[in-house]
Amino acid sequence: MTDHRPPPADTRADTTAAADRTETSPDGPEKSSEAPIAVLQVEPDKRSAELLEAFASRHTDRVRVRSVESLAAALDALEAGVEVAGERVAVDCVVTEQLLPDGDGLDLTERLRGAGSGLPVVFHTTCPGDEREAAAFGAGADAYFEKGADRGRYDAILDRIRALVEERRGRAGDARGATVATPRTPDSTLASLRSEE
Repeated sequence: MTDHRPPPADTRADTTAAADRTETSPDGPEKSSEAPIAVLQVEPDKRSAELLEAFASRHTDRVRVRSVESLAAALDALEAGVEVAGERVAVDCVVTEQLLPDGDGLDLTERLRGAGSGLPVVFHTTCPGDEREAAAFGAGADAYFEKGADRGRYDAILDRIRALVEERRGRAGDARGATVATPRTPDSTLASLRSEE
């Protein structure tokens, strides 16, 4: 008997991955779900930050990763947006380490959820364990990956990011991502992130 249920979300194959690794047509993306994805990575370790940035730039032309090293810098980037292809755009997804020099990924996630933001949050961390993973999901995280150097892990992270952002864009009817040239501004709900400081 064949199981026709889809695999768990973190291991599901991304059906757009092949198209994602090809050149964009001269007419631009056909749907908003194919628009570039701006990822804010909150990672204090420069080497770890470089690995995700490099993997994304080599294996997809949709996911653009910009990195900061601290909670404070992440809050600034969430309010101001990140630079992608010479323009400032709103962040589509956050990838965070659990341990940050001035706080932690849980605090960042709780602030986002407290501000009413549905921005996807993915943990990519050196902190293994069921308790830490449960705490991240309890704070509102959408995915949790332990760090490892294998390519399959980075493929899974990028696939999960794409799926989360596409789901969010679909729910919101996000027409602003229809073309690369359409400017996007930071989410107004993020302006209250610093209220706890």
